[in-house]
Amino acid sequence: MGRVLGAIVGAAFFIWIAGTRVLDPGEIGWLMRFDWPVHFFGWHFFRHEPWQWPPGLIRTYGAPMGTAIGFTDSIPLVALALKPFSGWLPATFQYIGGWLFLCFTLQGLSGAWLMSQWSERTWHQVLAAVLFVMMPVLLIRIGHPALCAQWLLVWVLVIAARDVRARFRTVEWGLLGLIAGLLHPYLAVMALALLVAVVLTPAPQSSAPRAAALAAAMTATMAGWWISGLFSVSGAGSMATEGLGYYSMNLLGPITPAGWSVVLPDLPRATPGQEFEGFQYLGLGTLLLVACAAGLWLRRGAHTPKAPRGPAVPMGFGRPVLAVALLMAAFALSPRVTLGGAVLVDLSGPWAGPLSVFRSTGRFFWPMAYLSLAWALSVVATCLPSRVGLTLLLCVVVVQAVDLHGAHEERRRSARDPAFYAWSDPMASPVWNRILVDYDHLVLYPPSQCGTPPMPFEPAAYHAGLAGLSINTGGAARPDLSERMTYCHDLGERLKAGLVEDDSLYIVNRAEMQAIRDASHHAAVCGLVTGVPVCASAASYQRWREVADLQ
Repeated sequence: MGRVLGAIVGAAFFIWIAGTRVLDPGEIGWLMRFDWPVHFFGWHFFRHEPWQWPPGLIRTYGAPMGTAIGFTDSIPLVALALKPFSGWLPATFQYIGGWLFLCFTLQGLSGAWLMSQWSERTWHQVLAAVLFVMMPVLLIRIGHPALCAQWLLVWVLVIAARDVRARFRTVEWGLLGLIAGLLHPYLAVMALALLVAVVLTPAPQSSAPRAAALAAAMTATMAGWWISGLFSVSGAGSMATEGLGYYSMNLLGPITPAGWSVVLPDLPRATPGQEFEGFQYLGLGTLLLVACAAGLWLRRGAHTPKAPRGPAVPMGFGRPVLAVALLMAAFALSPRVTLGGAVLVDLSGPWAGPLSVFRSTGRFFWPMAYLSLAWALSVVATCLPSRVGLTLLLCVVVVQAVDLHGAHEERRRSARDPAFYAWSDPMASPVWNRILVDYDHLVLYPPSQCGTPPMPFEPAAYHAGLAGLSINTGGAARPDLSERMTYCHDLGERLKAGLVEDDSLYIVNRAEMQAIRDASHHAAVCGLVTGVPVCASAASYQRWREVADLQ
């Protein structure tokens, strides 16, 4: 019952914050901001492509190089599951709102599930679920939906907290690994690291089931990465990227509200990147709970709690789990360690280059954050009388809610503002439906990866996807930079020479239309369609000249 109520808590909290409009699959206006367009358009193009090998490849988005569903963070698990049914789905269909709802629901369920390892009392489990759902590091990630699957980390902690006889279930570990591999590499690496720690935790059990479970998790994770297309990028520098040290966690991160607290003052940060990727504020309620648990632990001399199901070792999960979580927390600081606005140690250098594969190091504090909350809950559940523990948890939940009230209200207001769902679409006219059917490719010059594009890419990508055209722009992680720059150069040279293809429609800057037309010796025509500057070959233009005059 506790798990069901925990799931309801998570679902209710999300609806209270975001409302129900984001759940409408046809509502995409709210997705045209932040990083959401990248996630939506990855799916928008992927759904219409034939299956490829590996299955996650996308050829028509960011063409001609293409990308993969794993690099657009379009939640490959969902995209791959829905693709076979794309023909039955509406032409405009988004699942990001539904995914966020599911993540908060599973967060509540997982929090209650974890608490059930120490307490069978329903209200203990429900209040624990509330604390897990209200973790600020979860809500702040809604701009990056795949990273809202933090319930994966809680699931691993459930495994770590179990009786050793039920800990190494090969099928469960394989399923967890596959799901992690089909969601996001950061979460997958965190989950695998914790699972390795679980395997290393001493217990009176043979090594065979441990090895089998870990092998299943690792193999399944790698399979998920391959299916998502994460091994499809070539180029020596493709996987590494800039930002190491900039997107790090500050040593004061857990107590730095960054505007989320109505009680605690804000604290200085060393880089702007620490305000988001390095955001690790636990909330005043959670901080008080951890402090109370530490006091109880010290008062009892770190002895084994009295409850038969209680933790038998420090931290309740085994020293290897704690050690691995601390190592990831250290990595979250990056080689450039900061305290407030000061740099304490800067070990940056060529040696740290490989680390930039995970440039947003600040995220790696999440396992420690959830482990701290889980440990505090285990101490309260096993070291205090039931009613006293319940009272303490209730007080902590109230403090947490009050402390974060301002941040929650701000997001509630934004989600209910009609402007949140509005977006400007200069290609909304039916004229574009008639024009685009005559082409295979929509080409922006320059595309966003080469310079300042002639228009925002979102309307162009939306209509290209609807019409089944490829588009040469769009966001994606870890592109092949060498291949991209070669394409940009070649495209520029071709257009400067007036070379336009019959199967492509070009959206260009207004200042360049006349030069393209003159260089083509009138083989290209250019003009405005609903205010959008376009060029096309004279031959292809004849097919739709009755709907738009470019002369």
